[in-house]
Amino acid sequence: MEIGIVPVVRASSPREARIAADAVCEGGITIVEITMTVPGAVDVIRELTKGGGSDILVGAGTVLNVEAARRCLDAGAQFLVSPGLNVPTIDLAAREGKLMMA
Repeated sequence: MEIGIVPVVRASSPREARIAADAVCEGGITIVEITMTVPGAVDVIRELTKGGGSDILVGAGTVLNVEAARRCLDAGAQFLVSPGLNVPTIDLAAREGKLMMA
């Protein structure tokens, strides 16, 4: 199946972010980006990806530096999105075999 969009979740709480991500998945879209602007974003990513059996591809957005990227990848993020060019973050994603959209 091809998905032509990547829904971006920006929410004011971890609970709202999880509800939005679940709604996206229930609507048949199997990819979601959780932005680092969501309070507790890394925990939301971890929760969505735990167990490895999830039907949704979860990425991290608004990743500003390599430290944030590492936390997101360790939580299970399968791709990273950055609003700008940060070469160390791109290098980390490449080493980890993850897609990085800067």
